[in-house]
Amino acid sequence: MNELVVPDRVSEWCRLKSLVLDSVSSPITRRVYNLGLDEFIAWYTAEPRPAAFAKATLLAWRVALEARGLGPISINVRITAVRKLAVEAADNGLLAPELASGIARIRGVRSHGVRVGNWVSLQQAATKSSVIG
Repeated sequence: MNELVVPDRVSEWCRLKSLVLDSVSSPITRRVYNLGLDEFIAWYTAEPRPAAFAKATLLAWRVALEARGLGPISINVRITAVRKLAVEAADNGLLAPELASGIARIRGVRSHGVRVGNWVSLQQAATKSSVIG
């Protein structure tokens, strides 16, 4: 039971995807997860791949996302949606729990941010607060 059983059947895919989307409360998160899951299943079914939906599958997808030039946050949101998909699939008997566990352990891409805006030192903040107060 290491095969993702839903890609060939649209109704089953929609059911599994709705389990993931119903598990999040934020409408923005729901919309982004929906996009990420649709992208993943399109990628998963686009080319011949091993039938296994396993850790290696998600790692290959992460490499494909990086090759597209997506930023770390965009990649991490998509990976999180698929990790959640694996957990829901295992909880509903569609994926072996040990495979879902392996998928859930995949780390996201490390983000190296740049400070944006006006950053002040502690001394500047103290000076400003004494001027205001």
